[in-house]
Amino acid sequence: MTKSIPSSSNLIVLQNNKILLLRRSRPSSAEFGKWGLVGGGIEKNETSEQGLSREVKEEIGCEIKWFKFFKEYKGFFQEKKVHAMYYFGEIKGEIELNDEHSDFGWFSFEEIKGLDIAFNQKDILSGFIDFYKGKDSN
Repeated sequence: MTKSIPSSSNLIVLQNNKILLLRRSRPSSAEFGKWGLVGGGIEKNETSEQGLSREVKEEIGCEIKWFKFFKEYKGFFQEKKVHAMYYFGEIKGEIELNDEHSDFGWFSFEEIKGLDIAFNQKDILSGFIDFYKGKDSN
């Protein structure tokens, strides 16, 4: 059996119990105008972690301060096979968006529920919030 290789890495960026989301700006791209996490495709010969660091730098001009694994997602979205890795952590530096995104915001866990979130990331975020709240109470 062939081992499935992750195709994307994504970071749930935390700061003061809020999560950083980016608004997708390319009209030709899937999920245009919706909010999403920092991250994207892993390039050939990159590990998931290397791809994550590169995507954070490319998309928001920041370095990762620390990160931990949260969840691996395998499934289908819009009839495409998806294998994504999700991490959570903090960043350092000033946010400078590239041309893939038109805006960014820090959203509370409650605010996220009302947003139009790209891809399946609303489900990922919901699971993360439950996980994080449980983690917080320990």
